[in-house]
Amino acid sequence: MAGPSAADPHQDRPVRFGVFGGTFDPPHIGHLSLTRELHESGTLSEILWIPVKLPPHKPANPEASPELRLEMVRAAVDGLPHQSVSDLELTRGAPSYAVDTLRVLRAERPKATPVLIMGADQFAELAEWHDAEEVVRLAEVCVLPRGGVELTTALPPLDVVWSAADVAPVDVSSSEVRRRVREGLPYRHLVPARVAEIIERESLYIE
Repeated sequence: MAGPSAADPHQDRPVRFGVFGGTFDPPHIGHLSLTRELHESGTLSEILWIPVKLPPHKPANPEASPELRLEMVRAAVDGLPHQSVSDLELTRGAPSYAVDTLRVLRAERPKATPVLIMGADQFAELAEWHDAEEVVRLAEVCVLPRGGVELTTALPPLDVVWSAADVAPVDVSSSEVRRRVREGLPYRHLVPARVAEIIERESLYIE
């Protein structure tokens, strides 16, 4: 008879899956470090990456096309356990509203709780989101540390179930990757190898 196996941090816990939305233009090692930590710590049972088509809270549209951003995200998480990608928001018309996505996910996974993964800066502005009260009814929130934003001052005026993510910050951003590509500086150490291959194949971020 086999002996006891190592404890699974997710065993006998309610299913809570992370909803990781963003432009991912491009996805980088900071994204991957974050999602690995959130799963391995037992915080979330799995992570669902959802590239957005037209982010309603950002002034500029993504530089890479929706199809290429989806391809890059799929390449970034390929082979990683408990991580998957959805094209739900890319196939929807109009801006990507979280409330619409959460309604679909709740219908698809009625016994699981979606947990929105967001930075402290986004958390501070959550009350301004489209149908914010419905968003926090449908999902919990996992708040990431973000330089210069204190969680004590970021609390939105909403009845929201939230927790602070105990993850190590990684000093890298998609805008920094794009800048390095544009200026001909080294960048491959900041993105997964297969993402770099797509960037170079498609000559992304050059202009």
